[in-house]
Amino acid sequence: PVRQAASVHFKNLVKKGWAPDEDDESRIMLSLSDQDRTLIKNNLVDLMCTVPPQIQAQCSESIALIAATDFPAKWDNLLSDLIGKFTTSSDWSVINGVLVATNSILKRFRYVQRSDALYADILYVLQRIQEPLTKLFTTVVGQLDGIAGDPRQLTCRLNALRSINRIFYSLNYQDLPEYFEDHMAEWMTGFAKLLEYKNPLLVDPDEEVQPGPIDEVQVSV
Repeated sequence: PVRQAASVHFKNLVKKGWAPDEDDESRIMLSLSDQDRTLIKNNLVDLMCTVPPQIQAQCSESIALIAATDFPAKWDNLLSDLIGKFTTSSDWSVINGVLVATNSILKRFRYVQRSDALYADILYVLQRIQEPLTKLFTTVVGQLDGIAGDPRQLTCRLNALRSINRIFYSLNYQDLPEYFEDHMAEWMTGFAKLLEYKNPLLVDPDEEVQPGPIDEVQVSV
């Protein structure tokens, strides 16, 4: 409880004080040196990957809040740190936590006015993430049949695919990048498989309101 409370407090400090709006009367003026800010940014991804899910969620939100003002110009190693985690880790709690954070960061590419600065940021991200994201997507989709009898492993992978699909959506929202156009077959084949995917082990007959992992990944497609 103490660690979770501390993580919530840290997130709220970041939300109000990292880049405060001068017109916001509830703003917090954080007395953080550039060295302290760099220290936080250099360690926050690693911290997120070593804590329980409830604290991981708060770290993820903190990353997204800082990234809203500092990424990529003032946080050049963020994306490489996140990609490094989901390409090398075998821990699905880490992979899913990193993908959720990545999705939160890249959602800003949606619903914003086109500009040279926006396209520069999208290009920066694409050059780094498009290939490893595609490889992860095809790998995870290809694993579903082999673990069809293991609900826990299936749920981990379907949750990952949901985040991957949302990241893909953000990266393609403004325009269709050349890389994804060239690799559309892999993505469309995977999407088709997910839309047709069924597994009774992941269906709760008594649950009529809350969507299951299959429902959620299909909605993301």
